[in-house]
Amino acid sequence: MTPVVRATTAEDAEALQALVGAVALERRYLGATQPFTLEQTHGYLAHVQASGGVALVADVDARLVGWVDVLSGPFEGLTHYGRLGMGVAADARGQGIGRALLLEALRQGFERFTRIELEVFASNTRAHALYRRAGFVEEGRRRAARILDGVTDDILMLGLLREEWKPSR
Repeated sequence: MTPVVRATTAEDAEALQALVGAVALERRYLGATQPFTLEQTHGYLAHVQASGGVALVADVDARLVGWVDVLSGPFEGLTHYGRLGMGVAADARGQGIGRALLLEALRQGFERFTRIELEVFASNTRAHALYRRAGFVEEGRRRAARILDGVTDDILMLGLLREEWKPSR
């Protein structure tokens, strides 16, 4: 699979809503465990655009298989950083799509932000390894931060500064 990574458009909202919903229903990778509505998806995309954030998707054979977004910090004094979130369709994982999305999001994100941060569940070892390979540093751990379906999980907090980032990774 060779993904085409491109800017997210309003026309992607329905496919994006379905993809994010499918990943949410897996109940493992996202904080959300239920799909968002199409209206919420449109609203979120408008918010990312209005705030100067980054929103990208990955297509393979005209099918949306992944997304990444980097959203500006919410308050004065915090707008220098971006908060990254991403996901890949279950049947498209392990094929370099997440890496392609992440690297392009970092390239575009560091044009604006001096810091990019994210949170990842400790049980999501593949994503954690991807972020570490990209240069993210673990800055903290929220112990037993999620208890879902009888499973307790830590949340890892990672960050990367513009001056630490090496685009060649």
